[in-house]
Amino acid sequence: MSGRILHPDTPIVPGQMPLLMLHGYGANEADLYMLAADLPDSLYPVALRAPLDTPFGGYAWFPLHVDDDGNIDARPEDVRQALTDLQARLQKILEQFGRNKAALLGFSQGGMMAYLLAGENPATFPLVAALSTFLPETYDLAFPSEKSRFFVSHGLYDDVIPVEKARSSVERLRRAGINPQYNEYPTGHYLSEQNISDLAEWFNDALPSVGEKF
Repeated sequence: MSGRILHPDTPIVPGQMPLLMLHGYGANEADLYMLAADLPDSLYPVALRAPLDTPFGGYAWFPLHVDDDGNIDARPEDVRQALTDLQARLQKILEQFGRNKAALLGFSQGGMMAYLLAGENPATFPLVAALSTFLPETYDLAFPSEKSRFFVSHGLYDDVIPVEKARSSVERLRRAGINPQYNEYPTGHYLSEQNISDLAEWFNDALPSVGEKF
């Protein structure tokens, strides 16, 4: 497994919460790290590289497969293994930074991982930004912490992950007692400037809700 991460050259300081950033399929740790300049200084950005090589370059959290009908999907056992491995990796990172909580930010496949991590570890990951992604239907997660807060965004013209999948994920969160901030933008499978601005504003509002010093 690749252990490569990006984070600031300066050490984390009191008052900063780690922001664990999970890139999409075929990208790398630098892909999301550029967002750090637009986010609040109270976040300490840590961008991770996924462990698997993809056929065309870049990295992935779990492999994708094409069925006989040409549909692209993931095997549940692959996703479960990826989640188990990532949980262990993130726990070591949090110990390194002397924190027991972190915010998650994931794009596309990385957003799927962020959803699953938060569903299983709501006390550790109370703030989640799920961008251009969806919560896989095969995982019936209860999101037991009502204190969990989500920012979910999607492009109306996304031709990689249809917007209907994002809407369905938001409805699942609402049925679990969580009311995410959900925004749609007139974009494809990428983040617009307005999306990034709204995300930064959401983090500014949401960080005090964690309810303790970090």
